Amino acid sequence: MKNEQTECRRCGTCCGKGGPALHLEDAGLIRNGSLPVKRLITIRKGELVLKPHEDEPQTAACELVKICGTGSEWQCFFFDEEQKGCLIYEDRPVACRLLQCWDTEAVEDLVEKDTLSRLDLVGEKEPIRKMIETHEQLCPCPDLASLRRAIAAGETIDLQTLQRMVNEDIRIRTEAVQKLKISLAEELFYFGRPLFQLLQQIGVKVKEEDGALTLRL
Repeated sequence: MKNEQTECRRCGTCCGKGGPALHLEDAGLIRNGSLPVKRLITIRKGELVLKPHEDEPQTAACELVKICGTGSEWQCFFFDEEQKGCLIYEDRPVACRLLQCWDTEAVEDLVEKDTLSRLDLVGEKEPIRKMIETHEQLCPCPDLASLRRAIAAGETIDLQTLQRMVNEDIRIRTEAVQKLKISLAEELFYFGRPLFQLLQQIGVKVKEEDGALTLRL
């Protein structure tokens, strides 16, 4: 009888599925520089995420800060493809420490619990903090799963409001880049992915006209 798996085989499958979401316990890894913000990406509440044992992406119920990915398959940035190992193994996040591909119960229990948010990591006096708060107030991410269903059903969509939010999103990002000199990688942590890109994923068409973005179905 073949023995059941009891340890990691270093196949890289788990790491190839994307970087982990970070939890409160991981805050020290960002503060000590083990996980620089330029290697993180924010998934805002309302975005589509593929949760364990789900066939279709679902709405993120809370904000998530994740290690960003590389390549077309979005494998974890810190995965060493050649060595099939982790470049920050001694400083890996709690989700990685708990993950056992042969028994995922412990890591599943972490999903959307005690997660880190941007404001847990950005100081009260940092200029970017006010921009993050303003951005979230003026252009929050809508519930993309619900919006996708509404579009598929032919329901009336308030494109005018979405269009205003999309352009406000771009304005705030541009201001942050110009005033605070943040990089594109840092922008993805501070503001997440551009709203127009998220809307494109659910079938909204985006076009630039006269220096602004317009939306249509």
